[in-house]
Amino acid sequence: MKKSVISFCAALATCFCVSAQPAPGSFRQTWQKGPEWLRNAVIYQVYPSSFKDSDGNGIGDIPGVISKLDYIESLGVTAIWFNPLFESGWIDGGYDVIDFYKVDPRFGTNNDLVELVRQAHSRGIKVMLDLVAGHTSDKHPWFLQSAQDTNLQYSDYYIWSDRLPDAKAVQDLEIMMQDPNFMQNTRGKWMKSDYPRAKYYYKNFYACQPALNYGYAEPDPSRPWEQGVDEPGPRAVRQELKNILAFWYGKGVDGFRVDMASSLVKNDRDKTEIMRLWREMRSWQDANFPGRVLMAEWNDPKYCLAGGFNVDMNLNSVKSANRRMYFDTKHQADGGSYFSTNGGQPSVRDLYGNPWPEDKIDRSTTPAQMLKTYYDYFTDALEWTREWGYFATITGNHDHLRFNTGARNDPSQLKVMMAWVLTMPLPILYYGDEIGIRSLVDLPNVEGANHNGKERAGGRSPMQWDSSANAGFSTCAPDDIYIPVCPEWTPACSYPQYLEWKAAGCKNPTAPGAITVDSQEGDPASLLNWTRALIKLRKENKAFWADSRFEPVFNEARPYPMLYYRTDGLDTYLVALNPTSKTCKVVLDRKSESFSKAMQFGKAGYKLTRKGDTLTLGPVSALIVKLD
Repeated sequence: MKKSVISFCAALATCFCVSAQPAPGSFRQTWQKGPEWLRNAVIYQVYPSSFKDSDGNGIGDIPGVISKLDYIESLGVTAIWFNPLFESGWIDGGYDVIDFYKVDPRFGTNNDLVELVRQAHSRGIKVMLDLVAGHTSDKHPWFLQSAQDTNLQYSDYYIWSDRLPDAKAVQDLEIMMQDPNFMQNTRGKWMKSDYPRAKYYYKNFYACQPALNYGYAEPDPSRPWEQGVDEPGPRAVRQELKNILAFWYGKGVDGFRVDMASSLVKNDRDKTEIMRLWREMRSWQDANFPGRVLMAEWNDPKYCLAGGFNVDMNLNSVKSANRRMYFDTKHQADGGSYFSTNGGQPSVRDLYGNPWPEDKIDRSTTPAQMLKTYYDYFTDALEWTREWGYFATITGNHDHLRFNTGARNDPSQLKVMMAWVLTMPLPILYYGDEIGIRSLVDLPNVEGANHNGKERAGGRSPMQWDSSANAGFSTCAPDDIYIPVCPEWTPACSYPQYLEWKAAGCKNPTAPGAITVDSQEGDPASLLNWTRALIKLRKENKAFWADSRFEPVFNEARPYPMLYYRTDGLDTYLVALNPTSKTCKVVLDRKSESFSKAMQFGKAGYKLTRKGDTLTLGPVSALIVKLD
């Protein structure tokens, strides 16, 4: 390990010594890290409504996914994670579940899902489902029964009250109810009830998503709706959660990603009770269904993994430590992030391509600060949780815009970002990112995709297979497809702008070709084949596996290129990434005896000199070197 890495790690070690260990320190690890396949995993996330439509109704389905399993296998991924497949009211993209034991008819049947699992397993691919553990739809039979009386089977599955707890709850509800679309409003915690049971119910996200009752960590006796976590109602809900897991594990499912995993227990300020709940689930799962995986939407691995999950995800939401690697804090369109050609300079345009007023431009963070914030958080998290489980890096997901957003709109730029994610310890590849699907804003607000000004529809558009109608996603009439597609490389930011650009016959001169699987399949230089090559490299070299070391190289005066080592103690690779439009030259604090290039994109050179290993990266380039 060289001096630059040593000094960085020494600083982290000092940080470890002076900071108190959080709540996870009070928990003892009672399980083996694993399962084994996670060490070399690449997980492929599929939003099922948007992947492949087999019956021509404009919505993706399970038979459509089955028809594309050979393609998924060709990527080299280890597992598929599906967003919710269960019967839903479709107010929130499947996250308002009506029946946890039944596949939604739009996707097919339980038999179809079992067949998908069988065929995936025959290709060596694991299958993970999405578990909405914290709430249901307000149309769920449990909720409808609970809404009637206090002493029925499901009466205590939800939280009911005849009064609101405080003035803020009153104000939040009043404001929420002024929204014409209040059932898709996330403000506050309580929703007005028209049911006999009580005047209000506790919601978990949208008003149509009543929270399941896992109890309160510190119930207030003056609030009768606050039941303790070990009272009969919360214990029954916990058992129901086990029943759901057991049902699908019995069908061959390999694991679950758990939605909003940290939010189940209420008033749990130090997360002690939610961690206790998930540790109970992990112990039960390992005893009854060994080898299965629990992956969380938590974004705090010190708690998440000590709470029993196998995997936590490093999300790119507004408050995440790695946010500025992807976007600026406002999802602006032409910069403001580390991975931008302008070298992290502020974005001066909004998502829709409109100029920002000067007082709206975010000039607060330098590229060096962006990179250091990410490195500090990520390396700290890896060190704390090394023996507990895994911390995954995502290309994107269903809640955010994609890599291909705003001015980051060229396959060369996307290749550099893809090289970053796919050389991280555990990558999650969001469907379509491997071909560079374009995120647009101002798409129709389909099934609750957009809320409170958050544009999520742009990350949920259909997979783009070929040059036929609807990019090969569906045979339906173009107007019947459930959400529009954008198969071109376009400078447009919004869907209306895209339609204007297309009607004018304009072409983007910087990115030839189309954003489809078919157009990229036979092109060795395509983003698709670059992605495949990266996955192949990591699968064949243990230095890139999830339990191998990630060692960043940081120099505040030189934030570009991004540099880090991956090593398993036997082999060491240097990953060097330059997303900017300027050439970068670096003399490393190491003198290697020899090296070999593993992968390269753009102009890049590596030389052994007397001063040290010398690296030159041209504009928008990437280099992965094996060092001896």
